[in-house]
Amino acid sequence: MGLTGSGDKTHFKGMPPTIRSLAKLANVSPATVSLALRNDVRISAKVREQIKALAEKEGYRPNPIVSQLIAQVRTGKAKSYQCTLAVINTAEHLKDAEEHTVLRWNRASMLRSEALGYSVDHFVLAKEPLRPERLATILETRGIRGLVVTGPFHDAELSEKYMPLWDRFAAIVLGERPVGTDLSCVINDQYNTVRQGMVKALELGYRRPALCVHPFVDEILERRLTGGFLVEQGALPVKQRLRPIDYSSDGKARFQQWFRKHQPDVILTLHTEVREWLEEIGVAAPDQVGLIHLDHEPDLADWAGMCQNHDHAGQAAVDMLVGKLHRNELSFSSFSQCITIRSKWQAGPSVRA
Repeated sequence: MGLTGSGDKTHFKGMPPTIRSLAKLANVSPATVSLALRNDVRISAKVREQIKALAEKEGYRPNPIVSQLIAQVRTGKAKSYQCTLAVINTAEHLKDAEEHTVLRWNRASMLRSEALGYSVDHFVLAKEPLRPERLATILETRGIRGLVVTGPFHDAELSEKYMPLWDRFAAIVLGERPVGTDLSCVINDQYNTVRQGMVKALELGYRRPALCVHPFVDEILERRLTGGFLVEQGALPVKQRLRPIDYSSDGKARFQQWFRKHQPDVILTLHTEVREWLEEIGVAAPDQVGLIHLDHEPDLADWAGMCQNHDHAGQAAVDMLVGKLHRNELSFSSFSQCITIRSKWQAGPSVRA
């Protein structure tokens, strides 16, 4: 068997190449093309190489979902067919991987994957360290082609050692917009989250708002927290504007001193300890100061704040990933995309009624 190359190529102009179009171009059967691309020994080595060369020239790329289904049909497993995705946490420290926001992302991603008919494998690299090459082998052995990647990442940058993964798998980063890579991502719109919180505070009658967040967190988030705060603060008279104060777990005395000096009437924060520090100096919320949590969760019933909708972020990441798989984008796209999830105000007893 040989290739004649007599197919009418113009018939396929503008269309993505398929097994059938390659077969017509090569003047062989679709079955021959399929077997050759799988390196089946029933096809001669010469024909295999010719068909592979033709496929590369035409820009043919197999659909991983269809390929996996066909593989399961051949092995008699198609009755319970499921494509597998992976949720991978690359944080270096286990405490970061087990932070409540990360757990919410992971859980929402896995539930969404299962709802769409995918099975999910979960990897926490701080718990089970795997070299990137070993991890890639495991992923390929399990037929995984799509990855949801969470951090937090050091300095908002994904480790370079994982670069081989992004060239071989479709991947979406969840929760951060990493620098140094063209991976697409899904994040909360923290800039708008703080702006919404400030608008709500002013609607409630507060006039001396303050922001207290950890500088490391703000840096990871590309300073979107301080950015949103300073923009909305610009509408206030200069004498009512307060500079953000950095939070640190051992900074209670400094915080209390700062509060006595500047007397803010509402504080936007990510840190529940702020409330305890205020109570220690006889300051109660909301009578003397309002408190707005910028990452409100159901277990913060005694706080008002902004719900960042982590579940929606996890779902959006899976939807974005499945779209890449259906488009057969198994490596970097020509351009990266970023989906932002808006937050929602949650009323609570830590502010004025």
